[in-house]
This record gives sequence, C-alpha cells and structure tokens, in this order.
Amino acid sequence: MHGSRLSVWGDAVRRNALAFPGKPAFIAGGRCLTFRQFNERANRLNNALQQLGLAKGDRVAILSRNRPEFVEAYGVAKSGLIAVPLNWRLSKRELLHPLQDSRPCAILVEPEFVPLIDQLRGDVQGLRHFIGFDVREPGWLDYERLLGNAPDDEPQIPVRPDDVLCLMYTSGTTGRPKGAMHTHGGLMRNCEAAAQSLLHLSPDDVTLAVMPLFHVGGMWYHLFPSFASGCTTVMLSAFEPGAVLDAMERHRSTNVHLVPTMVHALVERMRNEPRERPRTLDHLRLIYYAASSIPIEVLRAALTVFSSSRFVQSYGSTEAGIVTALTPEDHARAVADPASAGLLSSCGRALGGVEMTVLDADGRPAPAGSIDEIAVRGERTMAGYWPTRRVGGDDWLRTEDMGCIDENGYLSIIDRKHDMIVSGGENVYPCEVEEILYRDPDILEAAVFGMPDARWVEKVAAAVVLRPGSKATAEDIIGRARLQLAGYKCPKTVILAESLPRTATGKVLKKELRQLYVSPRE
Repeated sequence: MHGSRLSVWGDAVRRNALAFPGKPAFIAGGRCLTFRQFNERANRLNNALQQLGLAKGDRVAILSRNRPEFVEAYGVAKSGLIAVPLNWRLSKRELLHPLQDSRPCAILVEPEFVPLIDQLRGDVQGLRHFIGFDVREPGWLDYERLLGNAPDDEPQIPVRPDDVLCLMYTSGTTGRPKGAMHTHGGLMRNCEAAAQSLLHLSPDDVTLAVMPLFHVGGMWYHLFPSFASGCTTVMLSAFEPGAVLDAMERHRSTNVHLVPTMVHALVERMRNEPRERPRTLDHLRLIYYAASSIPIEVLRAALTVFSSSRFVQSYGSTEAGIVTALTPEDHARAVADPASAGLLSSCGRALGGVEMTVLDADGRPAPAGSIDEIAVRGERTMAGYWPTRRVGGDDWLRTEDMGCIDENGYLSIIDRKHDMIVSGGENVYPCEVEEILYRDPDILEAAVFGMPDARWVEKVAAAVVLRPGSKATAEDIIGRARLQLAGYKCPKTVILAESLPRTATGKVLKKELRQLYVSPRE
C-alpha cells in the first residue's frame, strides 16, 4: 500500500479520495465510481444513519451480491458502526441466526432478498431500519434517496484501531456460524500483508473481484488490499467461467483472487471453448488462490493454461486472518526442479507479523513433520467471537485445521479436524484420497467424507461428478483407487452425483454430503 501505515479503514478511504480523485475505484455492470465519489457516498451513508439515530458500536447488516454499494456499506466503519455482511445463499432459517446473534439496528438489502427479509422482520430484536438498493416497496427506505438527503461531510466520530470494524460469520461447515470480531487495526494489518508481501499491488493494478464480498476471501483478503493500494477494482456479481475470462480480457485485469474450484473451472473452459482466436491474457500477472487445498493435478494444468501468469497461494481463516504465502518463486521452483515438486502441496511459510505452530492434544508444540492442529497468533487475528469472548495477545488461536510444518517452515494442510475419518483406528485425511481421485480421467470433481460402518466405525466414502460423456461406474473408480491407496484409505462407497453442495466461495459442504447420503439408521 502506498504512503504511510494506515490505522483505521477511514484513513484509506480519505487518502485515496485525495490522491486519486478522478480515478475509477469500482467498475461494475457498466457503472464507474471514482475514489472521490466513493468517499462522498460513504460519508453520506454515515451521516444518514446518524440522522436515523444509529451510534458508534451499532451494527449494520448487509445482504447483497457484489456491487459498489456493498463496499459503501463497509464505509459505515468511518463513524464507528460495525458492518455485518450476510451470506446471501442462506435459507430463511439459516439467516435468522446471524441476525439474532448480531442484533443489527439497520439492514441494507438488494431487491432479490427483500421478500426474505420481510419474512424475518418480527424475529430480530432491535432491527428497525430497512434500506433497499433500488427498492421502492412499502416499509423500505430507498438507499439513493437516503444518501441524497444527507451531507457529504466527513463524520466527526473518533475511531480507534482497536474498535471493531466488522463481524465476519464463519461458514458453519463444521457447526453453527460464529461472528468473528475484526478490528480496524487488525484488518489494516491484513491489508498491508496482502498488498505488500503477498500480491505486491500498486495503483497501476486492475483487480478482478469475483469472490463474494460477504466472505473474508472476497473482502479483506483481497478487495480491501486492492482498494487501499489505489487499484481499480472490476466487480462481478457471480462466478461464471466465460464471464470471468471476458472481464479479464476487456478490462485488462492484472490480478484475480480465486478458490481452487474456480481455477479448475477456468482451466476446463480454456481447454474446451471453441474460439476463432486465442484469448489475450498476457496482462494477467498474478492468480491468487486460497480458501481450500488444490489438487496438484489441477494446479499443474493451471500453470500450463495460464503460462504468462504467476501464481501465489495463502492459507488463512475467518478467525486467523492471512497466515502463510506460497510465493511465485516457490511455484516456479516446484515446476523446474522435480526434487522441489512437493512445494505445490504446501501453502507456504508464515508471513511476517504472525506466529504459526502445530499443537498436540495437550496444547504443546509438536515436532517438525508431525500432523496436529494448526495454531496461530499475531496482529492479524480476530479480537474474539461476538459479543464477549476475547483472544489474549499471547494466546494461540486453534484453527481446527490439521497440518504439519516441515524443517524449512512450509505448512501443509492435511484436512479439517472435523473432516478427518477414523477407520478401523487409522486416520484417513480426505484430501489425500481426493488427490488420487482427481487423477482419474473420468472424474471432474470429487469430495471424500466419512460414513458410519458397523465393522470399521467409519468408512471412506466419495461423492464424484463424472466428466461429460464418461461411462465409468462406481466399481471402476473404486478399483482404480485401490491400485494407488492403502486398503483402509480406499473409498468403500462411491456416489455418482450430478453436483457437489458448496458454499458461495466454492468449499464443499461435507456435512451436507453426510446428510444427503448417510441414512438415519446409520
């Protein structure tokens, strides 16, 4: 990030308005918003909410797909309000929990989700202001009219680095979602680590933002660093491979953040789309992937298809912030030197400003190479779970991810602690089995999970999506896997599925797979 160190989010917004007043900050759906316009609109929103009676520390929920107003809603942090981004893929029942837990005073909603919020009006204590983007419905305040009636003066409410900026709710892949409290200071340190040490951003960069903004991957893993660095950000409301590639070409994007399933989908599209001319993507200097492990076969294919791009990976979580980096130099070494190929199965070494270890069941650091629970501490971790639980400065934050750190400091994620399968007393890590399945030429996607078994307590099961035209059977897939895996690791059950249930960021929901395919009797 250019200039001096930032203390609070408002510093970045104000500074960019002065440094790049006429430069596009956001481009979305034919609209262009400059840095000066963004600052003015964020100020108007803050002042409008103050006029409605909101005060520092009150929560403002956001339910919307990607659009510039979503980022403006984060601007409420300039007056000490706390943003609460909500997952728009949640059902009415699922959405009720984060709303009742955070108890926002106001909610900003795009038209698609107005009926859903109307159904929940009486169930959320304290929620009294309903504000819609492009909404002209009874009981709703119009967002643009609200801004138009408020001044664009800078809010005069003091905000400190240790004030909470946002509540980021966990995905709930292993349990009930919890609201991780992130402070202004912690978030700005994440911005700094991503922009300077991970992505090497400058104001000349053009970021393509396709990750959902309610998720840390879309917001403060990538979009916040891009904004704070003075980059222009091109926003897409959803991931569709053709649209992503088109946007990369049209806007000459220099960097993009994807999850492994998105990388896989783009590789498939590039390999199979009929085109009169090859796509021109030589301006795409960096592909940043994160959020889950990537099968090595998929990564090797991506390195070939996007040969002019450099790749970087990081590991982190909603609670921990950005933890590691596998640099472009690491990727290049792994491809050029067969002895270093194992680097591609790691997620790199710890970035400055964070400590990382693996802890055994008794909370003691484990020896190098041991598989145990990853723990981190440092200035980028959350302040605690909403509303009262705090993380002490010297406390290790246990991530519930299982991994090992080699003698050179490289971290390998083995699996989620709760996804590990114990079959006949042996530990089976699903990602190890998925690596083998992804090598099968008939398999497009695969997810491995545990099913109850009378003999082994748990057995290894796999849900797979076949490539178009494949005639492979479950027995074929099991037979091929058996040639490459120990018997206890080999899937005993293979389900041929049309698709895999996923979060909005592409993570497979293994608890849903268990709900789908494990009978109540089991």
